[in-house]
Amino acid sequence: MKIELIRYYTILFQYLLLLKEPTYIFLIQIFHHLSPSLWWEEFIEPVLKYETKENFKHLDISDLLNVFKMNWDRIFRYLDKNHVKFKYDNEYRLVTKVHYIRNTIAHANDVAMSYTVFFDSLSALLKYARLIKAENDLVVKLEKDYEKYFSQRPKTIVKKNKDDAIKNKILSIIEDRVLLKAKSCEELPSDIRLSMDRTLLRLQSMRTLDEVIGMFNSSMLTERGTIVCSALHSHKLLAFEDIKEEINRIYSASD
Repeated sequence: MKIELIRYYTILFQYLLLLKEPTYIFLIQIFHHLSPSLWWEEFIEPVLKYETKENFKHLDISDLLNVFKMNWDRIFRYLDKNHVKFKYDNEYRLVTKVHYIRNTIAHANDVAMSYTVFFDSLSALLKYARLIKAENDLVVKLEKDYEKYFSQRPKTIVKKNKDDAIKNKILSIIEDRVLLKAKSCEELPSDIRLSMDRTLLRLQSMRTLDEVIGMFNSSMLTERGTIVCSALHSHKLLAFEDIKEEINRIYSASD
């Protein structure tokens, strides 16, 4: 692996380590406020039982982000009411983005990292640090690195090719019509909402348009896909089946 890629991975990994404690503190403070005596049973156990872990304080950043996202509806309402007006989808996408960064670093390779990926990740971590009210020293450190690498950005910006543009369009439709609406439905069982979150992460990890379409279509043929579809329809939500014609029409037009 090239030296500069190793440096990018190292910087992002170090920041994720530094963001673990403020994430923990941020969540605990909100959970204690929302449910002083039953915060563990209400907010933690429903998530951790899927991860087979018991000690909340010693979870890694990925586990904490799972807890964050699975309780996002109540966290969002608390933040929106008590602190500042948030845009539900934008803030949720940010937390999901940090989770994706963590997964990228956990499976480090030459293909997944570049200057553009690094700088985009650094920008997301800075926004996330502000969201969770991280200590000022950490925010300032992130700001300085952001400014440093912004000044070092390549002079020529490479335009995204046609497949990338279509891939992003398709991902946006899937997220907006199905995944994010499902995440905002509190009546859905927690395991279905967890499936929605993991599907969002998997789709974001797809590097090519063909990979996205392959996963989208194959997911509807699995037993789990059938269960998820039924659960979404029972709550009058769209499932992949309801948008498959539109998605595949866009994909076919790209040929």
